Amino acid sequence: MTNITGNDGPITEVREGMTVFDSTGEKVGTVREIQMGDPQAATAKGQDSGNTGGIVGSIADAFSTGSLPDAAKERLARLGFVRVDASGLFAGDRYAASDEVAAVRDDALHLSVPGDQLIG
Repeated sequence: MTNITGNDGPITEVREGMTVFDSTGEKVGTVREIQMGDPQAATAKGQDSGNTGGIVGSIADAFSTGSLPDAAKERLARLGFVRVDASGLFAGDRYAASDEVAAVRDDALHLSVPGDQLIG
């Protein structure tokens, strides 16, 4: 059975500083942060409650810019995500949900989607 919360699968092998490649083989940036999923994270409003403890607080801190739509925050909080410090065409922080992590090999993260489809 597949665990959709991002607590197993390739995301567990991701480490900060890894180079990130999209599904076309294009370099997107480097891993800035990894957050495992929380199936109890039902709403983004709960993430913005000011609670700074535990996984809820960690996810709230990760989205402190508030620039992501609530639906995207909720999805990322439930599934888990990788925050990518993007460069070039994809400059700025971008987010890949755990279900977009295709593989980790040769000290690099390979995504299953093109870089322009990352949240950010």
